[in-house]
Amino acid sequence: MRTGILGGTFDPIHLGHLAAAHAAMDCAGLDRVLFVPTGVPPHRPPATARAEDRLEMCRLAIAGETRFEVSDIELQREGRSYTVDTLRELHRLFPGDELFVILGWDAARLIGTWHEPDEVRRLAKIVIVTRPGSGTPDGAAGMLCERPTPNISGSELRRAIARGDDVSDRLPAAVATYIADRGLYGDNRQVGS
Repeated sequence: MRTGILGGTFDPIHLGHLAAAHAAMDCAGLDRVLFVPTGVPPHRPPATARAEDRLEMCRLAIAGETRFEVSDIELQREGRSYTVDTLRELHRLFPGDELFVILGWDAARLIGTWHEPDEVRRLAKIVIVTRPGSGTPDGAAGMLCERPTPNISGSELRRAIARGDDVSDRLPAAVATYIADRGLYGDNRQVGS
């Protein structure tokens, strides 16, 4: 089975994440995509929302998508969430699967700074989802998947929610409802940058 792994804080998961998963599935001929919410991100500040909320938002976002799944593998692990550790565990759990790490342009250009980047490339193929015309990030070898995907920034999305802006064009409806029902991201001091 060809399994894509789309990791991130998903703080919150938005339509850009779903579009990237669909694009990678199409470009790389994937059988499924695992959405893996990060436990302790090594390259950015901690997530604003609790792990349980981010996991549930992922589940709500993919409801009805038969080839999308959510994994709490990084949320269950102690310490920083390194992709290499996740890939090793996924190889153990799914020994027959061919793994593909799905990255956006911004993440792909930083892959050389990751923990054990050569081992990441050995354990999985890299699929880089870019917007048309953005090209391949320097130093990021992988399958280039140029597709028109929404330009949504998680930090800007959190700020918009805190301001009370309508963000329904950027979020799956069930995720927007979940955020509203729980008052997530409503406090500007908690939204971050």
